[in-house]
Amino acid sequence: MTKNKKSFNYCYILFLFCFIGFLPTPTLANESAHQLTIEGPTSVIKEGYFNVSVSAKSELQKLDKLTIEVATDADFTDNQKQFPALGDFSTISLTGFSNGSYHLRARAETKSGESLVSNIIQVTVKHYPLWQALTLFFIGLIVFVAVVTTLLLLHRKWTHSRHHPHD
Repeated sequence: MTKNKKSFNYCYILFLFCFIGFLPTPTLANESAHQLTIEGPTSVIKEGYFNVSVSAKSELQKLDKLTIEVATDADFTDNQKQFPALGDFSTISLTGFSNGSYHLRARAETKSGESLVSNIIQVTVKHYPLWQALTLFFIGLIVFVAVVTTLLLLHRKWTHSRHHPHD
């Protein structure tokens, strides 16, 4: 009788492991829900423009009406901008961003009319400070004025030496 009880307990344990193993988990359900994948920059953007790549889970899926949606919150309640992809592109260049944190996702339709939504990525834009840009501008201005002045002085000296040859 004891042998039956022990084997009976093992059956319960085996059944419990099988039951837990076959339960749908939120991460697996979430992975299958996203038929599109969007990838973008992971570091802070200093220029205000960047590239994002969109790919379908299945290579056979051709995407129509691909649009990149941009919002300031992860729930996309304040959908600020939409960038439609004009053509069959997998990488899109986005521009015109001021300082801030942005959430991006891709939305597309398949040839059969199925609507697909991608994962959400976050991009942070922080432009170079104004003093740094002005410093670079004035250094370039000084170098430009020096080069032009040197060219004018050498040209003047060269034309003067042509008209007044030295013995």
